[in-house]
Amino acid sequence: MTCNEDEYANLPPSQIVPILADKGIYIASESSFYRVLHKAEQVTHRGRAKERKNTSKPTSYIAEKANQVWTWDISYMPTPIVGQFYYLYMI
Repeated sequence: MTCNEDEYANLPPSQIVPILADKGIYIASESSFYRVLHKAEQVTHRGRAKERKNTSKPTSYIAEKANQVWTWDISYMPTPIVGQFYYLYMI
């Protein structure tokens, strides 16, 4: 399969098809390349960039009584004077 050749092994079909077209070769459309790769279970990360990391959800806290969970925020409040702000600290 063309996608597994050394020259194209790290490239997605969206880059393989134009490279082949520049060489005057037409094998299949980009979607057909994806279909064949999917059938061969090879639709994975094919580039040189790092794979996307799976991130977990942020920790959630539940307060069951007073003073168990605290949070804070700083907001910038505009003033009538351009470029000047009030800082609103909330806890």
